[in-house]
Amino acid sequence: MEKINLKGLWLEELEELLGKSGEKKYKSRQIAKWIYNKGVRSFEQMTDISRELRRKLSEIAYIDRLQLVKKKTSQIDKTEKFLFKLFDGKNIETVLMRDKERVTVCVSTQVGCALHCIFCATGKMGYERNLSAGEIVDQIICVKEHLEENEKITNVVIMGMGEPLLNYDNTIKAIKIIRSELGLSISAKKITLSTAGIVPGIYRLAEEGLKIKLALSLNAPSDGLRKKFMPVAKKYPLLKILEALKYYARINDVRITFEYILIRDINDSEEQAKDLAKLVRGIPCKINLIPYNPIRNCPFKKPDEETLLKFRDILYPRAPAVTLRKSKGEDIQAACGQLKGDM
Repeated sequence: MEKINLKGLWLEELEELLGKSGEKKYKSRQIAKWIYNKGVRSFEQMTDISRELRRKLSEIAYIDRLQLVKKKTSQIDKTEKFLFKLFDGKNIETVLMRDKERVTVCVSTQVGCALHCIFCATGKMGYERNLSAGEIVDQIICVKEHLEENEKITNVVIMGMGEPLLNYDNTIKAIKIIRSELGLSISAKKITLSTAGIVPGIYRLAEEGLKIKLALSLNAPSDGLRKKFMPVAKKYPLLKILEALKYYARINDVRITFEYILIRDINDSEEQAKDLAKLVRGIPCKINLIPYNPIRNCPFKKPDEETLLKFRDILYPRAPAVTLRKSKGEDIQAACGQLKGDM
């Protein structure tokens, strides 16, 4: 009989597995805590369950583990990028970012991405496959082993490789594990999912009751411009996306984050700043302005400092909250849009 990978199974599935083995279902909570909260690699480390149950589990199951291929550390801001190999030989990247008291892990949800945004290295890879819930969660478990003394992960951003709402079921299961006290025990308020605007997924997510934060990769104040570098805009126009975001904000009582990558002479004019302010009016939100991070074989450039500041200053009195974000890990190709599953 082929052994079952427990990494990625959650309580109901663990209960079912234990039930088939004649064991009490409550033990699923103990096992879940060992796998996700403690991050153990073997059943022998599960010291509060019986030897007999550990033996049974070792005969029918195993605990998978991502393989760390390479790690790079930024010489500028201590950001760390991890290249992990999956069971089938495919690679993904995960990023650890530090900012004062905040320690954030940026996780991937797919190998590659099907959306082909032309300013994004992951989009240029194309889509290979979805990650399992276990592969999503395991990125955080593995990164935890590289924290400095007395450090702990405070935030998780689902903004790495892939479009999370196109891997909906596995992403939702992973979030439930990340939030749970038996899992990574990270508050929903400290988890942010970023989407390019998958409208049906936004509505589904609103109804899940997870109350995580939601970010939209916007990058243009009009459909016409957005379609030029984000093909997904041809399927989901801004009007429909904004309606979905308003619904999400109302149902979950959270602010929406609009991520706007500023590209020189493409979307960084004073008029576009004013149009952006009009677009988000009436939505509880904040706007993160992100200077474009260069990727190989892409002609775009980041705006100069004067243009960046002018764009921000035009927005600020017109929008509720505006941040000009300094990219982390750019020197190791770990910043927004630079992940490509290859170091």
